[in-house]
Amino acid sequence: VVAAAAFAVLYTTLEAPASCPHDPPESCFFSEAYAPARARFREAAALAGATLHQLNITADLTIDVAVIPANAATPPTLVHMSGTHGVEAHAGSAVQLALLKRWADAPADAPSSRGVRVVLVHAVNPHGFHCGRRWNEQGVDLNRNLLSEREFA
Repeated sequence: VVAAAAFAVLYTTLEAPASCPHDPPESCFFSEAYAPARARFREAAALAGATLHQLNITADLTIDVAVIPANAATPPTLVHMSGTHGVEAHAGSAVQLALLKRWADAPADAPSSRGVRVVLVHAVNPHGFHCGRRWNEQGVDLNRNLLSEREFA
C-alpha cells in the first residue's frame, strides 16, 4: 500500500523511460520478473551515483542495497525497502527505479543534495519475488513471522 501510494505521487512528476511502448508510459518502471528488476535496479543505482552493496542469498538471488551518500557527518537517513512480500515487489521496485531515474536526471532533486543519505533495499525477499510468493525460501513471511522476546534473546 505504501509503495502504491508513493508511486501515485511520483506518477505525476516523473517521466517514463523514453523507449516505453506502454500507455501510460510510467508503467515501464515495472519489471516483469525478478532478474530484469534486479538488473535495472543495479543499472539505475550506478547512474544515480549510488554505492551498491549485494547480499547473496543463492547464486542467482541477491538483496541489493544502493546507498546515496549525503554531504553531512551524521546525516538523517531515508530507507526504502521493496519486496518484503515477493508478490508485491514489482510495485516497490518500480518506485525505486522511478526515484533513481529522477535523481540521476536531476541531482538537485535528490534528498542527498539536502543532506539526507538515501538507502534503497531492493528485493528484501528475492526468493519470493523470483517465485511470486509471499514467503521466503524457508516458508517465512518476513512481515508476519517474528520471534518472541524470549526466542530473540
